[in-house]
Amino acid sequence: MIRSFLLAIVMLLTINQYSFACTMYKITKDGKTIVGNNEDWITPNTQIWLENNDKHRHAVLYFGFMDMAQGAINEAGLIVDGFATNWLPVENSNGKTKISLDTALLTVMRTKSTVEEVKAYYENLDVSEMAAYQLVFIDKSGTYLIIEGDEMIIGDESEKTFSNFYYSQTSSIKEVQLPYYQNGIDFIESTPSEVTLDYCSNVMKNMAQRDIAATQYSTIYDLEEMKVRVYFHYDFNEFIEFDLHEEFKKNEYKVKMADLFSDSSLGKQFYLKFNNAEKPTQILEEALGNGEYTEEQLTQAGIGSFIKMTAIEWSQHIKNPVAAVKVLKYGLDLMPNNSMLHTSLGETYFEMGNYIDAKTSFEKSLQLDQENDSAKDFLKRIHKIQKG
Repeated sequence: MIRSFLLAIVMLLTINQYSFACTMYKITKDGKTIVGNNEDWITPNTQIWLENNDKHRHAVLYFGFMDMAQGAINEAGLIVDGFATNWLPVENSNGKTKISLDTALLTVMRTKSTVEEVKAYYENLDVSEMAAYQLVFIDKSGTYLIIEGDEMIIGDESEKTFSNFYYSQTSSIKEVQLPYYQNGIDFIESTPSEVTLDYCSNVMKNMAQRDIAATQYSTIYDLEEMKVRVYFHYDFNEFIEFDLHEEFKKNEYKVKMADLFSDSSLGKQFYLKFNNAEKPTQILEEALGNGEYTEEQLTQAGIGSFIKMTAIEWSQHIKNPVAAVKVLKYGLDLMPNNSMLHTSLGETYFEMGNYIDAKTSFEKSLQLDQENDSAKDFLKRIHKIQKG
């Protein structure tokens, strides 16, 4: 499960990280800590699942997209979330233990209770893979740990915010060029802070994104009472609430967030639109509206990457490659000179066993980008298959 956590972050790095974002806010007062977290992406196919199969380790509740965990809390009240960031090379790795960072995260959430324990564990690991993302841990005491690769920042301020930037590279949060984050900062600075689920929910409401890469869900944790609220698709009018003491007693399970919300909720309605196999382009068409954009404008806005990721969702996660083809063809109607989309279409055809159309797509991609090694490799594979 935790391996998928890192995979999700890596996938976000293929697109403008500021569109695919995460935000967190924590407040601690009189021994009570509340933490809020927004997760932004294109898909509402979000899930909650419990790992609880060993009495000698912590149970863990995960939240994420399909099987790709984005955040988690264990029964000790330790929270983790990951943030895509700009590239920052990790240099201090000599002599440190090489281990899969997926395994490291799994170990932490199963066995650690405090951020001091997490820090002591990671200090001995080679984290050179963490050159373009960071991890944030918060424990019951309200102490936080930011792992930026070489930098490990631990602190216990009463209030702290986190998003897709490095604190080690930032002299003031006012410098951070993330509008959704600054909206939240403005709200925090203009309102009396309260250590309540309601107040933290309002902070996350102000940090939510509502564009093509919207806030798909928000989790609000009370680490004293061990409760968590979940909001779906930036709809802060409806939530579900878990008593974690009770959840951690249960057998393992997995549930779609959409199944927990009413049919009239904004999140459920968006979920049904997104998963409409008859018209898998509906969400993209609504997001782009009736505007007449040039291909250059769409390229600069990163729309090709949104289309590619939507197609990947259909082909790899929903297991409907026919719908993925519809999405990619829609994208190529808008952006006929996008080599990446021709390559993605070729890959989808290839997985379907349609080698003729796959070959045509890869050849078109190569015409547009003669350095496309992926297209070259697929054409070689197709040639071998057709040759027999």
